[in-house]
Amino acid sequence: MSKAVAPLGKMNCRNVTILLLGAGILSLPLVVRAVQEDDASKADPAEMEVVLKREALKLTDPRTYRVSMHLDAVRTVELTAPVDGYVRTVSAKSGQKLKAQGELLRLDDTKAALLLKRAKANLHAFQIEKKLAQARNDADQLALAEARVEAAQAEADVAQFDAEQLVIRGPFNGEIQRMDVVEGQFVRAGERLATLIDPSRLQVEVPVDRAAQAPGSNGEIKPGSNVDIKVEETLVKARVESIVALAEKFDPLRELTVSPASALVSVDNSAGKYFAGQTVYSELIPLAPVAVVPSDCISNAAEGKRKVQVLRDNVIRDLAVRILAKVGTDSVFVSGRFNDGDEVIVNSSRQLTDGTPLRALAAGETAGPPASTGKPAGRSRGQGPGKTPVTKKPTEGF
Repeated sequence: MSKAVAPLGKMNCRNVTILLLGAGILSLPLVVRAVQEDDASKADPAEMEVVLKREALKLTDPRTYRVSMHLDAVRTVELTAPVDGYVRTVSAKSGQKLKAQGELLRLDDTKAALLLKRAKANLHAFQIEKKLAQARNDADQLALAEARVEAAQAEADVAQFDAEQLVIRGPFNGEIQRMDVVEGQFVRAGERLATLIDPSRLQVEVPVDRAAQAPGSNGEIKPGSNVDIKVEETLVKARVESIVALAEKFDPLRELTVSPASALVSVDNSAGKYFAGQTVYSELIPLAPVAVVPSDCISNAAEGKRKVQVLRDNVIRDLAVRILAKVGTDSVFVSGRFNDGDEVIVNSSRQLTDGTPLRALAAGETAGPPASTGKPAGRSRGQGPGKTPVTKKPTEGF
């Protein structure tokens, strides 16, 4: 049986030995021994004995659940090249505001201008031919001339349309998020030239729990309700536009959520406080290591938070945790600043404060520090070789 001691103030009590089997993968209890003040010849009065039941933690890296989320504009359009050609002029830049039908850039239109000029000349020639047919009062020649004028007019319209397509304009009032070309660059048909967004309303897809009310929501989570999302360091009120099946990228969250789903939420940005691309965080996605702990080991902390006690490097630590989801009736997923090797305290025969150091006792050893002989500690009073005397003050920090 492994034993340990912890420092304590003066006590008027008898020696008590309490044994309790460990839990989980730990098969031995941790024992801390209290020594009565009136028997200083037997042990140090600054040590006491308690029994701890603890379990080793199996931690899950929070990167397992990490998903990148950011604000996107509700209206976004990628402007592409209509034909192969060279960029003649660029009249806008990234981040610039643009009015509807405002010009962003112009492709080389030399060939298009020549084709338009030829189409207009043909149209003019057929119009003259039609006048001559009318003067001769020849019905057949007039009908032929009218058909040629109609065809020439359509050809001129097509040439005019092709020429106008070489001037790239914005379809709505917005902001140029990115310009992807420069003057003189050759582009292929379909290649992206620029991205235009409407920043007045932004949106993002976030995971939600259908079975619980999200923080900041007005009752049940449903289309039309409001929820709070965290945009970088700011809590922002967002409107739920729709709720759909959980997106594949959020699939690892299923074990941490009772009834997971995806919600498409939007943010009114008419005041221009937020920007497309800003990072969004979800309360359902843990940022600290995740572990399954017994429900009984969770207790209340300051400001309405929850905490657990762990044994870390032979020191008791109070760790704030966030409860994620229950596992059956007696365990729960929590997220907190756990370290590898931490053991959660399931119960203790005496309350211990954060920072209390412990010292394991060998079989037959009584509580108290090793004898002060000026030499390395040996097997005095049943202590194992190389045992470190117990610290008198609680250790601080992590």
